[in-house]
Amino acid sequence: MSPLHRSLRKKMEKAILDYHMIQDGDRILIGVSGGADSMALLTLFQGRFLRVTNNFRMMVAVINLGFESWTPENEQILKKYLDSTGIPYKIVHTSISEHALDEKARKNPCFICSMYRRRKIYELAHTFGCSKIAYGHHRDDIIETLLINILYGRQVNTMRPMQEIFQGKMHIIRPLAYVDENLIKSFVSEQHLPVISKLCPVEDDTRRRKVKTLIRQFQMDEKNANIRKNIFKSLYHVHLDFPPP
Repeated sequence: MSPLHRSLRKKMEKAILDYHMIQDGDRILIGVSGGADSMALLTLFQGRFLRVTNNFRMMVAVINLGFESWTPENEQILKKYLDSTGIPYKIVHTSISEHALDEKARKNPCFICSMYRRRKIYELAHTFGCSKIAYGHHRDDIIETLLINILYGRQVNTMRPMQEIFQGKMHIIRPLAYVDENLIKSFVSEQHLPVISKLCPVEDDTRRRKVKTLIRQFQMDEKNANIRKNIFKSLYHVHLDFPPP
């Protein structure tokens, strides 16, 4: 295990422990898109944890959204890697891309795509008796989602490391909540993980991309300020006393 691998596992274990993400006997469905984040999550889940219980079972759900970037060749490469893990998996082919790229979804295709994808994941989790769904969202995703919701959604809200759904019957967990995106990219490169690039044809023109660029520009203008860290830490220091009109 490389120093980077050990470092990411340590950060992942800390998040799991801090938010009580995994308990004895859990059945966890790991959502894999074929992108860097979910492939890193799946790889980091392999092997025994040092401080987290190892008494849980995993299954992988791969949702093919139907975009052209998902070729038969890409799927075979992904299957080969999944087979090597020994973790049971299910690849589901969908036509979600048609909904996301429909003319009616032009204003916010990411929301439409996410909605249909979540629905399919929930169905699979229910079918396989999984009480936890693990996503590869990292710290930068949490930071960017906060700003997206403020700028476009008119609310102060973001992804939570552990989120209750269906009145507590299931939970979404994000074990990479403490991990920076750039470290994930380095890890994927180091481990030579098979990644399907450019999964979404509009990923370069999304609200998330705009927010990512905005944060990068702020950091360039304020080189001595850790803008991303400051935004993330602000979530632990929320002081709102703003009366409604």
